[in-house]
Amino acid sequence: MTISPDQPQILVIDDEIGPRESLRMLLKPNYQVHTADCVETGIRLLREKKPDAVISDIRMPGASGIEGLRRIRQIDPHVAVIMLTGFGALETAQEALRLGANDYINKPFDAHEMRDVISRNVERTRVQRTGEHAASDIKELNNRLLKELAQKERLASLGQASAEFVHDLSNPLTIVWGYVQLLAKKLEKQENGESTPNGTNSAKELNIIEQNVRLCRELLTMWQNYGSGEASPHKVISVSGIVRELINGLGSIARQNGVQFSNDISGDSCSLLGDSVQITRAIQNVIVNAIQAAGETKGVVSVSCARKESCVDVGVQDSGPGMTSGQLQRIFDPYFTTKQNRSGTGLGLYITKKVVDDHKGSIKVDSTPGTGTTFTIRLPLLNN
Repeated sequence: MTISPDQPQILVIDDEIGPRESLRMLLKPNYQVHTADCVETGIRLLREKKPDAVISDIRMPGASGIEGLRRIRQIDPHVAVIMLTGFGALETAQEALRLGANDYINKPFDAHEMRDVISRNVERTRVQRTGEHAASDIKELNNRLLKELAQKERLASLGQASAEFVHDLSNPLTIVWGYVQLLAKKLEKQENGESTPNGTNSAKELNIIEQNVRLCRELLTMWQNYGSGEASPHKVISVSGIVRELINGLGSIARQNGVQFSNDISGDSCSLLGDSVQITRAIQNVIVNAIQAAGETKGVVSVSCARKESCVDVGVQDSGPGMTSGQLQRIFDPYFTTKQNRSGTGLGLYITKKVVDDHKGSIKVDSTPGTGTTFTIRLPLLNN
C-alpha cells in the first residue's frame, strides 16, 4: 500500500497487544499508525514521528499513562491525546483531562466512536499547529522588517514605499485571518456536536492559509531586494494559474462580504515572462477592490482569464456602485480612494498599474454609476 506523505499519523501506546493491534487494524486504512508497548518507547516515537494524535492507555506497568501524558505535554503542547480507560477508572480519566488530555474512551471501545474521536482530534491538532506556524511566520516577518528598517536608512526614508509594503501585506493577512476564523467556527461547531456543511476535512482552508503566509514571505523578500536595489529576474509564469489560486483564496472574503463569486478561467496556462509575486499583487488588488465594491449591494463579482491571440486578458467585473467620470480620471493616482469613511489607502490600483506597465501590459476600466465596474488587464504572452 502506498502511503501519502500528507496522511495523518497516529501513535498508540498500550502494553496489551490486543487493544494495540485492534487500533492499528482499525485505523490503518486512513492513517499511518505507530505502536508502542510502553511510555518510554512512545515518547521516543513521539519525538521521531511527530504524530497528529496519541492514543494512550491509562494503566500500564512502569510509567503510567498519566505520567506519559505529562511528558507528552512537555514535548508537544498541541498534539491531541486520547486516553483509554478500563472499567472503574473514571476518576483517573477525569484527572487526565485536567492534565491536558483532549478526550477519553472506555474499554472496550466502539469502532465508530473511535474513528469519530480520532478524526476530530487529528483536525484539532492540525489546525492548532497551522495557526501556531502562521503566527510564528508573521512574527518572524515583523521582526525581519523591523531589522531591515533599522539597518537601511534608504527604506526608512521612502515613505510611499513603506506604505505600499503595508498595503501589500494587508490582503494576504486579511485572507489568513478570515480562514483562521472560519476554522475556529468549524471546530467550535464540532465540539458542540453540530454538523458542518463541508464535513470535518479542513485541508482546503489550511492550504489557503499556508499559501498566503508564503505570499507574505515572498512580498517581504521582494521589498528587501527593492531596498538593496536588486530586482528579481523574470521567469515563465502561468497567469491563469495565478488567477485560479487567487479566486480559491478569496472565496471566504467574498462570502463574508455577502458577495456571489463566479469565474471563467481558461484551461490554457497563458504563460508569460514575468514576476509571479508582482502579478499576484496586481491582480489581487483589483479582485479585492471588486469584492469590497460589490459588498455594498451584496452583489456579484465575475472574474475571467482568457487568451486573446498573443495576449491574455484578465477581466474583473463587479455590480457595485460604479464610479463617476471624475473618479475614473484619478483612480490610478497614489492615495486617491473612493472608499470614503472606510478602510482604503488609495494605493492598490496605483500599484497594479505600475506592475502592469512593468510587464509591458495595459489596464482598461469601464464604469457606470449605479451599475458597476469592469477592469481588464491585458498582458503580452510568450511567443509560441
